[in-house]
Amino acid sequence: MNSLLVIPVGLLIGIVVSAPVGPVNVICIGRALHFGFWPAVLAGVGAALGDGLLALIAAFGISAAADAVTSHSEFIKLVGGFILIVFGGFIIATPPHGSPRAAAHMGDSAVRIVPATFLITVTNPGALLGFVGIFGGMIGNDLLPEGDYTAAGLMVLAVSGGALLWWAGLAAFVTRIRHLISEKTLRRINIVSGILLAAFGCALILDVLLTHIIP
Repeated sequence: MNSLLVIPVGLLIGIVVSAPVGPVNVICIGRALHFGFWPAVLAGVGAALGDGLLALIAAFGISAAADAVTSHSEFIKLVGGFILIVFGGFIIATPPHGSPRAAAHMGDSAVRIVPATFLITVTNPGALLGFVGIFGGMIGNDLLPEGDYTAAGLMVLAVSGGALLWWAGLAAFVTRIRHLISEKTLRRINIVSGILLAAFGCALILDVLLTHIIP
């Protein structure tokens, strides 16, 4: 019976870790507004794969990978910050939906957006620490017995599935209401979204700089 609970618990974890407003949520909403459902879901696919990798590290206690992320957290933050700043600038330059450039952008969205959101997710050291905390509290109890790799594997898959459910639901909702938004408003949303992403990136870089300035 407990093994059957692994899947719904994992789905819930995937939804909960994806729901807070962050860079990928901003990207997913923006893509749904400009390009529709599937391009927005693709942004979530990259994030779901990233969450799955972090959950895998936490669930299977891959200490070498966790230690590597922790010991190189400053470099990872700098990379993640740079990615977000570049992506923010790209979004500001993206035209509202209906333009030829926007239509052409949809064709190669899978090649660009999935790796981008995957990197944004896995270059967040806090996300790994969050998964380590979540799984650390479950491993060894009846739900996730220590050494039960089948249950751990199911949990990892369920976490990825829960994350994907969130992104698909968010993309579907925003796509459904996007016809109510004018081109002018979409342009403003682009600018605000780009600034937010760049701000997230600057915050990561500033955090690293302050660590060295104020030990």
